[in-house]
Amino acid sequence: MKNFYIYLCLFFVLSKSIKAQTAADTSELEPGWWKIPQTETRFKVGGYVKFDLIHDFDPIASPDFFDVSKIPTDNSEGESTHMLAKESRINLDFRVPTKIGELKAFIEGDFYGTSSVFRLRHAFVEIGGWLAGQTWSNFMDETIIPNTLDFEKPSAYAFARHTMLRYKFTISKNSYFSLAIEEPSALAQVPSQPGTFESPLPDLTARYRLSKEWGHIQLSGFIAKLRYRYTAGGKEDIALYGFNLSGQINFSKNDKFIYQGLIGPGLGRMRGGLSAGLDETGKLKALDDHGFTLGLQHDWSPSLFSCAVYNQGAVDNTAGQAANSLHKLNYVAVDLQWKFIKNALTGIEYLHGTREDNDNSTGKANRIQFSVKYTFN
Repeated sequence: MKNFYIYLCLFFVLSKSIKAQTAADTSELEPGWWKIPQTETRFKVGGYVKFDLIHDFDPIASPDFFDVSKIPTDNSEGESTHMLAKESRINLDFRVPTKIGELKAFIEGDFYGTSSVFRLRHAFVEIGGWLAGQTWSNFMDETIIPNTLDFEKPSAYAFARHTMLRYKFTISKNSYFSLAIEEPSALAQVPSQPGTFESPLPDLTARYRLSKEWGHIQLSGFIAKLRYRYTAGGKEDIALYGFNLSGQINFSKNDKFIYQGLIGPGLGRMRGGLSAGLDETGKLKALDDHGFTLGLQHDWSPSLFSCAVYNQGAVDNTAGQAANSLHKLNYVAVDLQWKFIKNALTGIEYLHGTREDNDNSTGKANRIQFSVKYTFN
């Protein structure tokens, strides 16, 4: 809880600053923003509180979010009901004018740490095209994260927050190109010979994005290196890379369609999975990985909307992987959400998932989730 106490202390200091403000200080600001007295810095406190009631009709080793990679494939049975508020989050957004443009400092956390401990989600500084800190990977498309009640999102979806140094090049008012070096991951199947995984270089990611009234399209990629250093001497280097094509199409003011396609050897590192397995000789080999996501949001009225998402991902297993290694996943979510007052909604969602292992054994899971959410500022 150390991080949470730090937040509380910071809020206490800010509350004193708020009380000290004069009417003249606040009259120039947009609603929701405050100014630190005798400075040019303004800030906003944001976030939301969310309650989830979850009922699983089948076993799944992921009670707090629908991670279909945790579906058992042993034909086990069982039901469970679970309630939580872990997704509740809080953030601070600071802005200050400078000679080279406005500086933004943003920090956010939620309670999805171990045993509901407060954890860091985002923490970065951004100015003049530069960004330094932790936020969404430059490889993913954070603007099409499916608007589901489920916290997890599709398993075969590019979904990663990394610490990075990024620069964004503005090409036109509708397009940009960005490059970043990001914190690497060393998740891979461990060889039988003793040794240690290393990340000798940061991941290099690139993104091009074009936005218009009809929506947007984005193409991104990454390259990386994974190393295994043997205790007895010698090392093994594995090259990893992947591509992501994604976007949104606005069919009308009431209908938005999202899509994403991923492919590449080692792609698992961009969605929390393994990036390499063992071949028939026991040597490391990048895992060929691919997946796609399709989603649709329809607004039935200004206060009532639905979203539907389908996602599939598959790994080309290597000869040295275990029989119960993950091979294929499917994820389906369909919901109805109602904004019953300003900044508050409730909804119900049906989730279905399947898992297939390397030895063709399969498992399925079905879930119903009811949620209430209030967003402040």
